[in-house]
Amino acid sequence: MDKFHWSTTLCAVLLFSCCVQIAYATPPPPEGRANYLLPNPSEPYYNQSIDLGFLVDSSYDDGKLSPFPRLSEYRNFRNFSFTKTGRAYISEVWYFNDWTTFKTNNDELGQYLKKHGTIVPVSLDITEELALTHDPYIAGLHAKHINATKYVANETSGYFILLSTDFFPGENYFIAYYGVIGQSDLVNDTPQIKTLIMSCFPGFIENQKYIVDPTSPTNQPVPLPAGIVIGSLLLAVLLIAGRQRRRG
Repeated sequence: MDKFHWSTTLCAVLLFSCCVQIAYATPPPPEGRANYLLPNPSEPYYNQSIDLGFLVDSSYDDGKLSPFPRLSEYRNFRNFSFTKTGRAYISEVWYFNDWTTFKTNNDELGQYLKKHGTIVPVSLDITEELALTHDPYIAGLHAKHINATKYVANETSGYFILLSTDFFPGENYFIAYYGVIGQSDLVNDTPQIKTLIMSCFPGFIENQKYIVDPTSPTNQPVPLPAGIVIGSLLLAVLLIAGRQRRRG
């Protein structure tokens, strides 16, 4: 009987531990995943005085203020003002959890951008922006050169970044835009836009597998549903209990 009690207790502890781990490992729903690539221009990513800082005006999720097509049901939008100049900046992020929708809507976006402005592939160097934080961890982040698409138009100008990542289970694709409101050749606005990008992008992809400008699907293993895992553990407990009773 002692062995039975010890075995049952051990399995119960393991079951509880697994349940706790499953609860904590549950990823956020797709509706919230676009937020991970929205800028956060605050400490420790941005430590200059308020007179030189960004103000986050508001966040929108209805798409009414977006200058772009509605590419995904999983999206978020945020605008900022740079207090030193009064210039208004925006960021919009679209999230996709399947390759076909991502590719189709990215192609649609490309056609829209060519119709309304000009696009050019570029590489953004954010080394200086990372160093200006004076934070050793942030300055040491690995993503210092980022491939992007430069977009110049009358309504907004800025940079698009395409990304696939294993940050969440399954397939994960992002289209992220960081830009300025109104006409701009981006010469004077790029430093501010790079600061916005620096405040979210390098930290998000640190220590994970990612591809900028993905050209093919990236299939990530999807974990078993929590019910299957818990059910398997319960079955193991019952099997051990039955075996101990037979021995007794």
